[in-house]
Amino acid sequence: MRKLSVIVILALTILGCVATPTDESKAVRTIDHDSDYKCEYLGFVTGSGPMGWTTAHDAESAMNDVQNEAARLGANAIRVINIDSNVATTVIVADAYKCEIPE
Repeated sequence: MRKLSVIVILALTILGCVATPTDESKAVRTIDHDSDYKCEYLGFVTGSGPMGWTTAHDAESAMNDVQNEAARLGANAIRVINIDSNVATTVIVADAYKCEIPE
């Protein structure tokens, strides 16, 4: 029983580390490098998704992390510069922008 409790606590700890999107970050869009939007550069943002159930889960967590950080800067758009993924983690590097994006 004690062994099962340790496994459950460990699993919940790992799941608790997953970045979830904030209400503000849900409005942050990913734009490509060829976009001709009028944008103001706000800064460099990074996100990581360590130890998820799958590489896709890590990538989703890393993107949520990037969008959350961009939203904290006041950005509404990001341009992904690099994605590095291995069996342990996914790291995303992006530039954050405040853009005039037509609806």
